[in-house]
Amino acid sequence: MKVSAVFGSGIASGKSYVVTRQRRLNCYYENRDDSDKSKVAIYGTPGLKLLFSIGSAPARGILGTSTVLYAVAASTFYQLNATGVVLYSAPITSLSGLVSLTQNPTQVMLVDGVNGYLFVANVLTPITAAGFPNGAKTVTCASGYFVVEKPGTQQFFVSNLFDGTTWSALAFASASQYSDILLAVDTLIGNLLLFSSTHLEFWQNVGSTPQPFQPILSATTEWGIAAVFSRAHVDSSIIFLAQSPQGGTSVCQIKGYQVTPISTPDLEYIFSTFSTVSDAVGLAYRTDKHPFYQLTFPTANRSFLYDCLTGIWNETQTGITQGYAQRHIGNLSTLFGTSQIISDYFNGNLYVSDSQTYTDNNQTIPRQIVTKHQLTDFNVFTIDEAYVDMETGVGLVSGQGSSPQVQLSVSKDNGRTFSTPRMTSLGAYSQFQTRAIWRRWGSARVFVFKLDVTDPVKFAVTSVASSAIMRPQQ
Repeated sequence: MKVSAVFGSGIASGKSYVVTRQRRLNCYYENRDDSDKSKVAIYGTPGLKLLFSIGSAPARGILGTSTVLYAVAASTFYQLNATGVVLYSAPITSLSGLVSLTQNPTQVMLVDGVNGYLFVANVLTPITAAGFPNGAKTVTCASGYFVVEKPGTQQFFVSNLFDGTTWSALAFASASQYSDILLAVDTLIGNLLLFSSTHLEFWQNVGSTPQPFQPILSATTEWGIAAVFSRAHVDSSIIFLAQSPQGGTSVCQIKGYQVTPISTPDLEYIFSTFSTVSDAVGLAYRTDKHPFYQLTFPTANRSFLYDCLTGIWNETQTGITQGYAQRHIGNLSTLFGTSQIISDYFNGNLYVSDSQTYTDNNQTIPRQIVTKHQLTDFNVFTIDEAYVDMETGVGLVSGQGSSPQVQLSVSKDNGRTFSTPRMTSLGAYSQFQTRAIWRRWGSARVFVFKLDVTDPVKFAVTSVASSAIMRPQQ
């Protein structure tokens, strides 16, 4: 048998399956420095374990601390403890749309695109200061100051130090290095970030009055923001869906003052086929040493997963679909205590990401790997046997997954169509000598294999081996 280099980093975009038909669905690469059995292992992404629910309406915003969680669902603001007990609740005027929350040491601030609210001394009250601009969609806390954008302008407004109840009408400035509209504010490594439609500015606290921030002129970049809530803090950086200066959308990562596109041509072609990208939502979580950024396009019903450790993009989804793909149920994330919490886009469930959980709250997590094109100088060859080296004997003690199956299908037309899947056992509980092997694949000039697992069991793959026989060239 020959061990083949079948795993790559491409994503099938539909631009040309002849170029790549690769796919990694709900799995990710891990480089093995010692190359023990292989240089790369492929693991299944973690499942979602229910922490608690805040009701039938999905969370519009969540903010975790070491001891309590703040959330907005429908038209209600909540303060909850670690077991989901509501410690405080109060109504807000808006009913839908994502909200933004942040905090200083004694206050929590909320904006919902209509009004601003402060949670101080266990009471939520609207912000009524004359200098506060209603209608802001985002809020951040930079150097002890709350900062919000004024909708439809280049302006942002700043509260008093550690006091969101007081907003001077003179404490404002403009992101005016380009003549576009300020859409979002954020904070990274102590700097204030101003996201506009066609550019991004970095400001720092210099202690001036009536507002303390001044621009770092040399750090300005011509990447705008394409989706306000695509921003997520990941591993001392911010990742967001960006508007390119030449048009089109890319995913960019901000580290320090550097803004770097991290999306691939395959991915950006997929984005170009979406009718709407402005509703994209980003979240972040960590598994082992892998910091992940998950980007979901609700209108397009697609989700993508970026591994900051390897720099490789994957796809992610919850449940089985008759179509090519559908979105993952995760929508928003926050650090609550020591756990990364992920909200459900469909209801008020809040989850913990868990690598030992093999469903998304009892919904199927389909795993799929589509290989690179396998060829031998474009000559006709025969594959008599294909073996996937993967963890077996992973069956559950009872129920679905007690007799887990793995499916393999083949394409001989450059990935355009695949054969009927052929199934073999992954091994019942503790049957560790089970082998995932399939025979008699016939002849072709190009083979593309597709591996599928839908049972709720551990997923770990190291390599693929095949027995190939050359045929006379035709």
